[in-house]
Amino acid sequence: MFKIRELKKADSKELKILFNQLVTHPKDFDYFKKLDVNLLIKDPGCHCVVIEHEKKVIGFGSIIIFLTPVYGYKGRIEDVIIHEGHRGKGLGKKLSKELLKIAKRKKVKSVHLTSRPDRTPARKLYESLGFELKETGVFVLNL
Repeated sequence: MFKIRELKKADSKELKILFNQLVTHPKDFDYFKKLDVNLLIKDPGCHCVVIEHEKKVIGFGSIIIFLTPVYGYKGRIEDVIIHEGHRGKGLGKKLSKELLKIAKRKKVKSVHLTSRPDRTPARKLYESLGFELKETGVFVLNL
């Protein structure tokens, strides 16, 4: 049986195993190895959920909610991952729907996310949930 619940401090070790399947850049490995799960749990704008199966964390996702001056509250889905041994079972969709429920409860006006072009199943999932691919350029400055 699969259970969706909030992230707990005790999930830290299993979370790092999951992130190994998500991260592609070597510099990102350094960051999440030092990640303090308590920071995620304590941050009022960060809402993290996990999927548990047989008392093991097999999925993770987060939605970051923030206030903008013009559009009000927005949400950004980050770091959705399902363990490679459990993909193709609809768990990513369940997890994403749970994140969208959180957004609705928090009165979020729009939810944004990014997904690399090579992640075809993930992109199809987001489209099936009603997300539209926009042709905007994203600028990034690493500090």
